[in-house]
Amino acid sequence: MPYVQAPDDTTQFPAHNSGPQDNRTSDLHTDDNEDIQDEDFGDNEVNATQSRKFVSAREYYCFKLQVRKKLFNIILFGGRLFQQWAVDMYIKIETMRLDWYSKPENQKVIRADLYRGLVDTIVAGESRGDRIGKRIVLPRTFPGGDRDMQRRLLDAMAIVQRWGKPDYFITMTCNPYWEEITHNLMPGQLPQDRPDLVARVYKAKQRDMMDLLTKGKHFGEVAAYVHVTEFQKRGLPHEHILLIMKTNSKLASPDDYDRVISAEIPDKEKHPVLHDLVVKHMLHGPCGELKKSCPCMIEGQCRFHYPRDFCDATQQGKDSYPIYRRRDDGRGVRIRGANLDNRWVVPYNPSLLMRYNCHINVEACSSIKAVKYLFKYIYKGHDRTSFAFEQDIINDGGIINEIRQYRDARYVSPPEAIYRIFGFKMFGVSPSVLQLQLHLPNMHTIAFKAGENLEDVVARPSASRSMLTEYFEMNWRNPQAQKLLYREFPEHYRWIAGKKKWQKRRNNRSQIGRLVYAHPAEGERYYLRVLLSHVGGATSFDDLKTVNGNLCTSFREACEHLGLIEHDKTLHDCMTEAATFQMPSALRRLFATILVFCEATEIRQLWDKHLPSMCEDYSRNESNELVLEQMVLRDIRDMLQSMGKDIKSYGLPDLVETDGSYDSEYREVIEERQITSDTEHLDLFSSLNHEQLAGFNDIMDHVMNKKSQIFFVDGPGGTGKTYLYKAFLAKVRSMGEIVIATATSGIAASIMPGGRTAHSWFKIPIKLTDNSMCGFTK
Repeated sequence: MPYVQAPDDTTQFPAHNSGPQDNRTSDLHTDDNEDIQDEDFGDNEVNATQSRKFVSAREYYCFKLQVRKKLFNIILFGGRLFQQWAVDMYIKIETMRLDWYSKPENQKVIRADLYRGLVDTIVAGESRGDRIGKRIVLPRTFPGGDRDMQRRLLDAMAIVQRWGKPDYFITMTCNPYWEEITHNLMPGQLPQDRPDLVARVYKAKQRDMMDLLTKGKHFGEVAAYVHVTEFQKRGLPHEHILLIMKTNSKLASPDDYDRVISAEIPDKEKHPVLHDLVVKHMLHGPCGELKKSCPCMIEGQCRFHYPRDFCDATQQGKDSYPIYRRRDDGRGVRIRGANLDNRWVVPYNPSLLMRYNCHINVEACSSIKAVKYLFKYIYKGHDRTSFAFEQDIINDGGIINEIRQYRDARYVSPPEAIYRIFGFKMFGVSPSVLQLQLHLPNMHTIAFKAGENLEDVVARPSASRSMLTEYFEMNWRNPQAQKLLYREFPEHYRWIAGKKKWQKRRNNRSQIGRLVYAHPAEGERYYLRVLLSHVGGATSFDDLKTVNGNLCTSFREACEHLGLIEHDKTLHDCMTEAATFQMPSALRRLFATILVFCEATEIRQLWDKHLPSMCEDYSRNESNELVLEQMVLRDIRDMLQSMGKDIKSYGLPDLVETDGSYDSEYREVIEERQITSDTEHLDLFSSLNHEQLAGFNDIMDHVMNKKSQIFFVDGPGGTGKTYLYKAFLAKVRSMGEIVIATATSGIAASIMPGGRTAHSWFKIPIKLTDNSMCGFTK
């Protein structure tokens, strides 16, 4: 391979020099059926075979990392220095891309996509004119950003709406001691010294497993799938895979679960190899009473709910995974200093475990209600390590810099840096999803080069064409197309982005169409989306607004005449659709928005139908329906108050005012009461020294006798102040009382149980003026 001169700061990035591209999806399919929408790394290398004067920074560092016969590559022998170098080089690449997006001229292009309605609205204020210029946007074309992950979540939910819920949830974690890794290490090297080997081998194994599951039909015929690569805090890559099976391959009974999934330790005599692999990779813990310091422990409980109960036969789970068969057969092993039995086994597929020799958790998705939580989990985004609060944002009126927020909070490990430098894809989806443009008349974007005559640009034939206008054109020219809704179009026609036209498909491959999300507060654009979701065959915007031969003055009026918003049907549809992918807190915010902006007439029916979806998060810790209703009502009341409205004017159930009872307490009080006292902290009292004990008794005397006093605990670092605080907090909370643990810094607050900063608790403004006030109400 010829030597390539190292690029300087002027290294060209072909994809970014042309600006972020919308709707880059075509009908191409790669060998591994990856999502062809994903430009994961910014380098537009489609034309990589053409002669270019420059290479990108990513291409150059990828070249420097290659292993070549009879050529000593000193970079690969740097140990920890090599790991630091890899992270630094990837951060340099990512920073260059973020700097491109930060330029004012490129922000104009990005915001044009937002305000013209070509991409999803994920923040209600994005569609408001008064927010223009007050937000520096990280667009959806940047992989891993919030908008990118939101777009991928919506795409995945479009697949669920088309094919149904997932049948399998599989998690595969890299084994750094695979033979392919250890056999290629140099003398004295450990797997962590060669993140390049870890990344290459893992990607090869991941591709092989995806081929086995999809092309090899390991579990049966796959109708659709999504997968996401993530990285643990310690750096190892792992994969989340969701499979949607065809009808004849779905799991229909507990016997089907037992056929593909096991949660028991195999017989060592009959299956010695499988037994050793299960013991090595698939046993959780020990945790709980056996080891209270295990990282999975939260408030004295294992967050993965181990150890599970013994179960003689697999049972259908309620709104969750099945309860797998875990027989009390006497089999057990001693590992990590504890005796573990079948209750500690993570569900697995024996053949996958034998083939890949790593942790592979296989779960059957038995309930549709768990779907959005699964997809939200795999598209939650990358790990974050630190956060910074900008003063102007806290005090309103500042610039919300999404790029800076993303950059400041990134956590990058050496394997992830190498993985991205190599250009390995982080996401995959099949079938691919085509995001369908949604814009009002003459509100689509037009691309042109700097210096071009604008009259010539507007006169260009392609200037007036968009995905939506060409959909109208195809309906006008082809009567057969009029049978299809807009979202069904990609299944029968392919969009050719370069020529801006739809073309009849000549093969069985298809895409799933998804209309970009529109917020009800956006008015006409939202009602346009309603019409396109229910009315097919329209040949123009006016034709779409024509009902029974009469041209309506607005899209909303057309919806009313067609009965789409009569009796609040469209609002029900809006809430129902949002409930498939939005979390309960977002649903409550949407409900409040509907009350204020959408002129709902049957509010009580809307409330009764969608209350279960809006209280899903609260129902995990509370079973009383009346209490749940009050909790949701309080949230909606607070949102309505922020919009200048009163909840009493909407005919919702009566909100019980606070009277001191538990059921009517505010969320802050409930959260404080849920903080439990660690047994270890309660025992600290017995080990306090003389001075600590004197302070403890003096303070507790005032607490017990309900006397007011301010105490100042003074002492150099390391003299046991925090030790005293923990003992005091545990004692007061064990009595059922509330104690607010605050500190001036996040680090100091984090070392106290239930601790928060004073600025967070009492809403103290970061930037103080003569008129500053705490935003903490009585």
